[in-house]
Parts: sequence; structure tokens; C-alpha cells
Amino acid sequence: MNKSTSAAGGVFDILSGGGATSAEAGEQPPLDVRALAGLPHAEIAERIAEAVNPGDVSLDDAGIREAVAEAVSSVLSENDGADITNLPADLIEDCYVRTLSISAFNILIADIGASLQRAVHGNAGLANDRLKEISDFVREAYKAQYSKFRQGGGQISRRNATRIARDVTAQVMDIFESYLE
Repeated sequence: MNKSTSAAGGVFDILSGGGATSAEAGEQPPLDVRALAGLPHAEIAERIAEAVNPGDVSLDDAGIREAVAEAVSSVLSENDGADITNLPADLIEDCYVRTLSISAFNILIADIGASLQRAVHGNAGLANDRLKEISDFVREAYKAQYSKFRQGGGQISRRNATRIARDVTAQVMDIFESYLE
């Protein structure tokens, strides 16, 4: 999960690069969002995914890039008029939280997927329903923990995005500990 939280922090870093505060302005993200202006959503998502987790080192790396690309692409597709060079804070945070939840879902399925398949006895529809249920639950768990953080006065910034991702992920993983035993 360390790479997933770093990747989510990287997504936040890149997307908030155009609107960084003066205290953080000296820190440049690994990809300038201005270079993405005018590109299709899928290409923007792929470039961000490659920037936050470059190279084809392992299956985990590929999974993280897939999670980043899916998160960014889905947020941009749902908000078609959004300007990648100046995304509102709520869309940046949505990309961030979705990256975490998609990564966590992929890791959970890698751990419990075989058991889930055996439990449905070849019923593809039931397997799909259970996968969707787990995916929805993971996504909502991340949203809930992140909302709780925000309601407690927590502020996400380029500087602390990875640390917050680790904290929120630890809270969500506590929920799923019984799934892995």
C-alpha cells in the first residue's frame, strides 16, 4: 500500500500544481498540468499515471498506474468541462480519494479474489455482484474516512497528501482485516 499512497499523493501534487500556495510554489510536481491542456481524458490520465509511478517494474506498479489512470479519467469524464490546468479542489480531492480506493480494491481482490471465486461456484453473475459490492464498499469507506478527516479540520496540501493517504488507508484497511484472515 505504500506505493499506492505515494501515487495518490503524486496525483494530488500534479493536479494541484497549477494552484499551489506560495509556501509550496517552489516545489515542482513531476508533471506540469499545462502540458496536458487540450489532450483527451484518457491520455491525460495515462500521462499522470506514468508520472507518479514510472516504469514497468512489477505487477503492483502496473496496478497502481491502472488505478491512477482509472481515477483521473473517470473524474474528468464525469466533469467534461473541467480545465485540467485549473481543477477545482473538490475534483483534485476526488481523483486523490478514487486513486486510493481503486488501489485498495485491487490489492484486496489480489488477496481474496481466489476465495471469492471458489465461494460463488462458477456463478459469474454472483461473482460480479460481489466484486461490485466490495468495490462500492471500499470507495465509500475511503470517502467516509476522508470526510471524517476534513470535518475534523484536516487540510490536505501538496506537502502532506501522502501522509494523509497513509492514515486514511490504515483506517480503511482495519475495516478489511477480517477479509484477509
